[in-house]
Amino acid sequence: MRLYEGMFIISDTIASADWEGVVNHIHDLLKNRGAEILDSQKWDERKFAYKLKGHKRGTYLLTYFNAPEDSIVHIKRDLQLSDNVLRSLIVKTDKIGESKSEDTEKPEEEPVNTESKNTSPAPVASE
Repeated sequence: MRLYEGMFIISDTIASADWEGVVNHIHDLLKNRGAEILDSQKWDERKFAYKLKGHKRGTYLLTYFNAPEDSIVHIKRDLQLSDNVLRSLIVKTDKIGESKSEDTEKPEEEPVNTESKNTSPAPVASE
């Protein structure tokens, strides 16, 4: 078993009507091929730069799962055949990504020196 990260773009009309049903459908597709779901997060609904299967908007679902390496080809094929999933990307990963928290500290910036520097050109020696 190997850890994978899957990003799925779901049709906005289906996602807004029955989000839990769509998530269960994707989880069932994964489980049918021997995957074990570890974490699943809903991301934003976004407007696309161009139409995907006739849709202008979609909702993103990020899922972490363990699965046998030989089942990924079958999972990708099942996702392509699904009417609910517009696009998917599955990659191998070493650890589950951390969600961004608001209490993360920004790196400190170096102070800016406001003193003016002499910018006149250096004298040129004449021959």
